[in-house]
Amino acid sequence: MEDRDKKYGIIGSAIFHIAVLLLLIFFGLSTLPQEEEGILVNFGDTVLGQGEIEPKQSQAKPVEQPNTPPPPKVENVPVPKAAEPEPEDEVKTQDFDEAPVVKSAEQKKKEQEEKDRLEKERQQREEQERIEREKEIERQKEQERQRQIEAEKEAQRQKELAEQRAREEAERKKKEEQDRQAAEARNRVSGAFSGKGSGESTSEGETGGSGNQGHVTGDPNSKNRTGSGLGDKGVSFGLGGRKALSLPKPSHNINESGTIVVEIKVNRDGKVVSAVAIMKGSSLFNNREARRAAEEAARLSKFDLKNEAAYEQAGWIRYYFEVN
Repeated sequence: MEDRDKKYGIIGSAIFHIAVLLLLIFFGLSTLPQEEEGILVNFGDTVLGQGEIEPKQSQAKPVEQPNTPPPPKVENVPVPKAAEPEPEDEVKTQDFDEAPVVKSAEQKKKEQEEKDRLEKERQQREEQERIEREKEIERQKEQERQRQIEAEKEAQRQKELAEQRAREEAERKKKEEQDRQAAEARNRVSGAFSGKGSGESTSEGETGGSGNQGHVTGDPNSKNRTGSGLGDKGVSFGLGGRKALSLPKPSHNINESGTIVVEIKVNRDGKVVSAVAIMKGSSLFNNREARRAAEEAARLSKFDLKNEAAYEQAGWIRYYFEVN
């Protein structure tokens, strides 16, 4: 039944369309007149003319246009409407925004882990940068400390050099003074040996006659003009009235005559605890062997006991050296 109705519907629709097509063919299709289209031309009243300047009023005679009969009127024949096709079922669609995707707990966890990782890396970078800054600051401080230490060492070195130069200068002056005094002592001794004193006199003594009374090993300033010139057997001393129990002579092998004065310190028992040769009164002070022999002899000296004396009583011993 349904197939037959569908068949009849198709046949009827075909007949209807054929009838409409025949009506159009026989009665014709009218078209609307088309207006001419073209380009814009110069204003004028004839097709003839020459020149570049537009005249005030054209002198050419107007060309008569042929009378064109108006087009025949076309009656508007109503065109039957074609049967409209049955509307197909509309496909209904829904126009709305896509629903937001709901993130799963796993995705949220992964995103949070990624954020935590990035934050941890950032903190590690900042910590590393902080450590590097602290290391740089410490390195600069260490360099500053090293510079200060070097500056202090250089200052100390300069100070030591200055002190050394001062000591050397003092030693030089002291040596010059010692050389001067030694030279004066040698001159005095030489004058005594040659029979010449410091004065202008050519004779000195108590026995009368000409000459310099005394001994070649004596002291030119001594008033004792008899004897060997060695004083008390070549040794004399002074210790505040204390007596000498033993004054050994220096053991030496020098070939020079003169004197050495030794400054001593003696305790209450009479023992010499210190003995140092001094320049004053020593004509052989520059002779190291003479000084050594005199100091050793002084240390072996012995004086009397004196309980009321100072703990270390100062005194001196003069040794006379004579060329044998």
